[in-house]
Amino acid sequence: MIRPSGSIDVEVAIVGAGVAGLAAMRLLEDRGIRTCVIEARDRIGGRILTVHDERLPHAIELGAEFIHGSAEETVEMLEPARLLAIAIEGNRWRMRGGKLRNLDDFYEQLNLVMRHLKTDGRDESFADFLSRAPGGRTAAEARALALQFVEGFHAADPRLISAIALAEGGSPGNDREEQRMMRITSGYHGVPAWLAAGLGDRIALERVVDRIEWGRGAAKVHARDPDGQSMTVSAKAVIITVPVAVLFAEAGEEGSIELSPEVHVIEKMKNRLEMGSVARVTMLFGERWWTGKLGAVPKDQSLDTMSLVRGETDEFPVCWTLHPAHLPAMVCWTGGPAAKRMADLPYEERLGRAVTGLAKNLGVTRRRVESQLEAAWSHNWDRDPYARGAYSYPMVGGAHAAKELARPVEKTIWFAGEAADAEGRNGTVNGAIGSGRAAAKAAADAVMT
Repeated sequence: MIRPSGSIDVEVAIVGAGVAGLAAMRLLEDRGIRTCVIEARDRIGGRILTVHDERLPHAIELGAEFIHGSAEETVEMLEPARLLAIAIEGNRWRMRGGKLRNLDDFYEQLNLVMRHLKTDGRDESFADFLSRAPGGRTAAEARALALQFVEGFHAADPRLISAIALAEGGSPGNDREEQRMMRITSGYHGVPAWLAAGLGDRIALERVVDRIEWGRGAAKVHARDPDGQSMTVSAKAVIITVPVAVLFAEAGEEGSIELSPEVHVIEKMKNRLEMGSVARVTMLFGERWWTGKLGAVPKDQSLDTMSLVRGETDEFPVCWTLHPAHLPAMVCWTGGPAAKRMADLPYEERLGRAVTGLAKNLGVTRRRVESQLEAAWSHNWDRDPYARGAYSYPMVGGAHAAKELARPVEKTIWFAGEAADAEGRNGTVNGAIGSGRAAAKAAADAVMT
């Protein structure tokens, strides 16, 4: 990686070294088009943040963790990158009234509700959709699971997220392939590392872009380093891959980018796209204590092969193990409004609430969880100035906002990333990669003509 100052001339400048920016760089460089990626952080990967600790022989993901569904763009690079992805199987459990019961029919339960969503007609929020009790009286628990799914999986406020967008791809339905989830055993950081391999001299780290001056067919990207030294990248086209919440940041806020002249689609997207909140805490224990005798577990069953448990608590209602790896670690997760409310809490308070949530989800005392706890890791994405949230979701009226955001501006500026994936795969690494490649292909055509 490079840390240059002064001026650089390239054909395409790329803002952001997440997988969208790196995928765009790789495609353009493979076509012989010179690029420069400008990244505010001191690392590549964006919202992929993998850490390793000698106490746990498994990658610890503080950002993206799973490969969801078919995910062709991601899966196709696993073999050349020599990355091993393992399907997550095991058993799902549900805490209800102080007792745990098997939830291996989770997707069937979810589909009892989600199948009533419509792709046409007047858009509405998911909360308004639920208010009409889709599925009838017998689907009350399924609706509770669906609400938890939308808040957790989509990191969304149910009062804001578009019901049409959810109907068009918000859940996998009965498609077994799309229900599949995989985890890269060595860590998700292997994906951006492979995309960047051999192109480190094209990536400028610790350079915060604060202004982009542009006109049709030409642009200047202005950035600064931590010491205030300036860097200017001149290019024929710019691909901007920062999260939408960074695009929406007010002038003067850390990480904000001024575009001169203004690009009006950004203001329009403020009423179409929202950045979701997530709080996740990974905990390492002295042993896999949940496989022992727990009062909430049916007498003839065990949690030895548990992959995930869903509870009734508002805070950290979902926890999962590293199954199929038999390791004494657990991830606790909450998304949507509950996560947003925790954004300003100090780390110790967030950890304490995760411990409480796990205890409630498994029907044990908080003391039992604390007695086994050896270490914990978390990252506050909401307060990360270069993320400002976890990932995006479309608001009411914004079901097709990603397609609009992905359109070129005067064949000079492109927006890419999970929020700008024209296929609607927001919130996924796969969508970010696909969006970056699509923008790169279009930019290549523009600069080569």
